[in-house]
Amino acid sequence: MDRVVERVQQLPSLNQVVNEVLHSFDDEDVDIPSLVSKISRDQGLAARVLRVANSAFYGLSSHVSSVNEAVVVLGFYSIRSLVVAAGIINQFPNSAGKTFDRLEFWQHAIGVGVCAKIIAARLGQDMETAFTAGLLHDVGILVLDAYFHDEFEQVLSCRAASDCTIIEAEMATLQVTHAQIGYEVAKRWKFPLPIQLAIRDHHHPDQGAPALLTDNVHLANVLCHALEIGNASYDMVPPLSALAWERLGLSWDELGEMLGEIEHLNASANLLAMEE
Repeated sequence: MDRVVERVQQLPSLNQVVNEVLHSFDDEDVDIPSLVSKISRDQGLAARVLRVANSAFYGLSSHVSSVNEAVVVLGFYSIRSLVVAAGIINQFPNSAGKTFDRLEFWQHAIGVGVCAKIIAARLGQDMETAFTAGLLHDVGILVLDAYFHDEFEQVLSCRAASDCTIIEAEMATLQVTHAQIGYEVAKRWKFPLPIQLAIRDHHHPDQGAPALLTDNVHLANVLCHALEIGNASYDMVPPLSALAWERLGLSWDELGEMLGEIEHLNASANLLAMEE
C-alpha cells in the first residue's frame, strides 16, 4: 500500500478546468456561464465533449457545434459529467500487456455509470453524480495496469486459476484491492467525498457508513456484470449486499423495469469516442 500511495501521489494533476468542474459538484452557487466559457476555451476538452454529445448515446436530432449549444440541449449537469470523464479517461498510459482489455474495461465503466444514473433517476438522486461515480468506480484497476503491470498480471492469473472474484485475487496476491487504490486516486484528485466513498466501498458497501450513492454504484456494478456489459478484468458476478438492496428500497419488479432501459442505453453508449 505504501508503494501504491507513493505512485498515486506522482500522478499528474488534472487539467485545471476539469478540476474546477469536479469542485462544482459541491458548489450550489456554481457560476455556470463562467465554467462553460472555460470549457469552450480548452479546445481538446471541448472537442472530446462535443464528440460524445453528438454520439448515439444522447440521440440528438441535430448536430451541436459548440459547448454552449450542448449545454442548452443537454443541460449543464450532463455536460459536467462528460467533462470529468473526458478529463480523466486519458490520464493513464496504456500498458504493453495483452491480458487486460482497456476497451472492455471502459465499456464496463460506462455501463456502470449508465446503470447508476438510471437507478438514481428511479430513486430521486442526483443522476449526474451517480453517473460520474459509476464511470470512475474501477479507476484503481487502471492504476494497477498502468503502474504495477507485472503485479496486476499475477492478480489476473490468480483470479483465472482460482475462479474467484478480482477482490479475492488482489488480496491473495497484493494484500490491497483496486477499490482501496481507487480511493487513493480519488483523494489525490479531490473528487467529491461521496464519490470517493463510492469508489472505496463499491464491492463492500456495508463496511463504511451507509451511503445511498455507494449502494447505488454497488448495485449498478453487480447488474452490469450480470448483464455482461463490458468486462472489468473478470467475468464472475460479484455478490449483492442484502443490506445495500434493502437501503435502496427498490422492488424486484422495479429492477426488471429498469433492465430494458439499461441495456438500451448501453447499446448506444460510446464515451470512448473521447479518445484522441
